[in-house]
Amino acid sequence: MQKFTIFSAILSISIILVIGDVLTHGYLNEESTEEIVEEAMETLETIETTEKEENTDQPPAEDEETNESVDLSSETDLKVLIPNFSEDILLESGFFDPVLKDSIYSGFVFQFIPYTDADAFVYQWNIFDGESYIGSIYEMKYPNETASFQGYLALRQAGSSKTDIGTVNEVNNYKDASFYFNHNTKTQTVHLVIRSGQNVYAYEYAHRYHESMKNLFNLVP
Repeated sequence: MQKFTIFSAILSISIILVIGDVLTHGYLNEESTEEIVEEAMETLETIETTEKEENTDQPPAEDEETNESVDLSSETDLKVLIPNFSEDILLESGFFDPVLKDSIYSGFVFQFIPYTDADAFVYQWNIFDGESYIGSIYEMKYPNETASFQGYLALRQAGSSKTDIGTVNEVNNYKDASFYFNHNTKTQTVHLVIRSGQNVYAYEYAHRYHESMKNLFNLVP
């Protein structure tokens, strides 16, 4: 289309120049000159008409950098995993100035029990009450209760294998299931794992905060 426009422009200029030259130098008689002018004007009109038709038939130009719109409706099944822990729940549990600080999960619960599960999304926080360090919380979210139960059993088994560090004591006195890990040397630190519905929680905290933490266990879904 662009080439045709350039060609028509050159042809139009050439015709005008020829007509001008004929009129200026009087190469032809008056009748012949009129015929040439009429034919030239008809040619120019034909070119203009053809160009308009070409422009009408052409689809509107698109910006090469414009991206096609993407339909995201098929991705609505993706679930946003929202943690159940919050500073409000800690405050309701009896802490005066609770602070939750995100921590990167290292692949070890309590920093000594190795645990990874493709079905689980793990959150980890450090808890403070004002400037006082309370402990750590792990929240492992699963797609369903069957997966959380299997995750709980796998974590219990991983803890049971750490006989050089301590022993597992399954008490089942919180939620659906629970066990303590009794550390051989950290005797003033509580290590507790609780399964509740689709979630598994692991708590590590100083024993003096046990009463407030028990309130927390009941408040967290």
